[in-house]
Amino acid sequence: MSTILIAPATFAPEPTPCPDPPVSLPTLPVVSAGQLWLVELSAGTEPPSVARHALDGANVAIYDRTLADIVALALPLGSYAEPAPVRSDASAARSVHFARDGWSVVRLMPARLAARERTRRVQDIVDELAAAKVAGSLPVTIVTTSAEGVQERIEARFDDLASIVASHPRDTLLAVVIDAFAGAGAARLHAVAANGLAG
Repeated sequence: MSTILIAPATFAPEPTPCPDPPVSLPTLPVVSAGQLWLVELSAGTEPPSVARHALDGANVAIYDRTLADIVALALPLGSYAEPAPVRSDASAARSVHFARDGWSVVRLMPARLAARERTRRVQDIVDELAAAKVAGSLPVTIVTTSAEGVQERIEARFDDLASIVASHPRDTLLAVVIDAFAGAGAARLHAVAANGLAG
């Protein structure tokens, strides 16, 4: 009678998946006196990191009324916020007025506006700043956040801003930092600290 030896089965170990490399988020500028931040965010969602950073550092927030709930939850104590005027050129003038007076300002705009409306709003800001003698060569920082959450930091010139904004799809969130009136001197904080959320 013959004996058949059966060798134990050997299994190759499962390959260990390589972890995804850590995502390096772009460094955001410090929010400073005389700066104007234009930040897009979606109503009814958690503010993205760029919006939280801007709100945490800004003295003044001007927002579309559709974003009021987010602002009410995210606005730090001692900051001031007011709803934007209905007309885009009026809200641009209000934002630039605060920045020119030495405040750090964040202008919050709803995400996914129609391309024409988005470009018009940014162009109104550009026109107001140009009227205030902001140089076309002024460097601006643009932080984009794709629909997949990938962020990119772009350095550009002020006079190229509107065309750069127009080149991005609607589902990309934009944040634009314009250091328009650097060195303007910080405004008196107590003038608005008690006002909180206006409107």
